[in-house]
Amino acid sequence: MSVRLSSAVTDLIIILLCIFASASSLAYETTLTISGLNSSGQQVDVTLNRSELEKLPQTTLTTHLPWIKGQAEFEGVKLTTLLRAYQLKPTQVLMSALNDYSASSSWKHISKYEPIIAIKKNNQYLKIRDYGPYWLVFSIDKYPELGQRKNLAKMVWQLETIKAE
Repeated sequence: MSVRLSSAVTDLIIILLCIFASASSLAYETTLTISGLNSSGQQVDVTLNRSELEKLPQTTLTTHLPWIKGQAEFEGVKLTTLLRAYQLKPTQVLMSALNDYSASSSWKHISKYEPIIAIKKNNQYLKIRDYGPYWLVFSIDKYPELGQRKNLAKMVWQLETIKAE
């Protein structure tokens, strides 16, 4: 009888651990925070999750990047579209990553090259371990000059915040 009870307790502990692991993995959701002054001079502070970003018009961009093997197709929202949705037209945009890396880009640069905030690569959602969940991607195939080191540094992966200044 004690062996049966011990087995039942072990099974119960395993079930509880599985439930806890599933619940905790679902609870963690990364977001993207956007801030800046809108065209009316009012402060905008918005935090979006992936499904909210997906409600904005989506764009597909196919390119080679030095960090991945071969050409990849990225899906996401254009940074210009996202900023315009909140009436933000900055002169500079500061982007920060989960690991505290940051890079800035001028509005002129962003308008010219129209990077996207990629949510998917090759039809798969980006994960933190593979540059996600959000990655600012420019098309090196369309604009070879973006392959220069100074421009590659603007492709912030694990993007967490965007400050329109």
